[in-house]
Amino acid sequence: MLVTRAIYSPRPLKAGHLRELNLLLEQLRVLWRLVEQRHWISQQQLLFANGRLDEIGRMTGGWLHSLAREP
Repeated sequence: MLVTRAIYSPRPLKAGHLRELNLLLEQLRVLWRLVEQRHWISQQQLLFANGRLDEIGRMTGGWLHSLAREP
């Protein structure tokens, strides 16, 4: 939902939605670690999920940087 909001928001509001998305990604990382610590998933599954979250985080960060560079 936050990505969709960022896409369709006016330029001044995009960065706020993307920062909120970064916070949500960090919360998801913590939850995935807790799930693995309780042995509900394997360490390999955690690595897979974290890999996807990291990729989304890199894309979000790149979008934020591009917003900061453009006038």
